[in-house]
Amino acid sequence: MMHLLRSEWLKLRTVRVNYILGIIAAAFPIVVIALIAALSGEPGSTANDLVGAVTATMLLTAIMLGVIGALNLTTEYSHNTIRTSFAAVPQRVKVLGAKAAVTLLVVVVFAALVELITYSIGAGILSSRDAPVTIDGSDRAALLGAVVLAGMLAMLGYGLGLLIRNSPATVSILILWPLLLESIVRGVLSAAGIENPTPWLPYQSALQMANPDLGSGDPTRVRAGLFLGVVVIMFVTVGVFVNERRDA
Repeated sequence: MMHLLRSEWLKLRTVRVNYILGIIAAAFPIVVIALIAALSGEPGSTANDLVGAVTATMLLTAIMLGVIGALNLTTEYSHNTIRTSFAAVPQRVKVLGAKAAVTLLVVVVFAALVELITYSIGAGILSSRDAPVTIDGSDRAALLGAVVLAGMLAMLGYGLGLLIRNSPATVSILILWPLLLESIVRGVLSAAGIENPTPWLPYQSALQMANPDLGSGDPTRVRAGLFLGVVVIMFVTVGVFVNERRDA
């Protein structure tokens, strides 16, 4: 199993597009938070909302990492290199499991580092402007939730990739799901008389994991995470099952 993990790590770190996406995923929150902290006309207010600003910018990071999770699989099907892996290890589930494990570990560690750096830079700049930053339990839960969300989106992209096997289509669905599909469902549910449709939408509900200021009508972080987690597990499980029976 170790040789499979090493192989998947080698594949992940030698694909150029992963570096491009990683740079975007890291640069966006760091630059935005640094500018907000440095240019804010009310540093005290910004200090109070720093965690919310960090987790909000981390949402783009999570999506970019979800794209990496998708491309790490679909590019192998596009270039037929997955056939070599399956030929070397006929037990396909081992190959797919190793790829999922490496992708998830790298994404979670990367997201945690980016978030830590982003928060530290923002807090340092605000402290230098005489606006010290404080953090409570809800803030810590939101910061952790943003990292967990990144891991979930990476696995969602991976699961979609198992089923679709096409990079443009997989990435399009991964991005359009929250922007278009769930927005349409939200409109339908609102028209049906449901006042707060968010708990019924797995992707938008999961965003609450990274929200430091949950409202009374919002789902809890655990409930939101479990909802998307079940969806992710369903896609991955069905994807592995299908790949066991389809030609590579």
